[in-house]
Amino acid sequence: MIKNLVQTTLDNALFDEGIYSYEQNKSGPDADEYIVYSSSGDNQEDFADDEELVKSADITLRYYYRAERLDNYTKKQEVRTIENLIENSMKSAGFNLPFGKFDAGDVDDIGYMVTVFEFEYWRVV
Repeated sequence: MIKNLVQTTLDNALFDEGIYSYEQNKSGPDADEYIVYSSSGDNQEDFADDEELVKSADITLRYYYRAERLDNYTKKQEVRTIENLIENSMKSAGFNLPFGKFDAGDVDDIGYMVTVFEFEYWRVV
């Protein structure tokens, strides 16, 4: 359920931008920008005071873009616009971003810069 929500949210937000999202790893031809996300679990939280039980899921989302996108101010602003679109669409779908996003650089040494988002999703079960 959570992974379907993530995929649908990203597809709806980024389809017009031509940015595709992948679970776990990228497949297909090279692209200037893409997203890879993973889930670190769907843990149940139990409470002893008869409160409703909730489940929490953690989603790590990595936005990859070619390093050349940082060559000038206009291209940098385009990257920031996509980052904001990702953040806002996920928040609208009910995800929280408690620690914000961060620039991780070229973590895979493949010529792509990466912005990492750590989202949380809480729901009553």
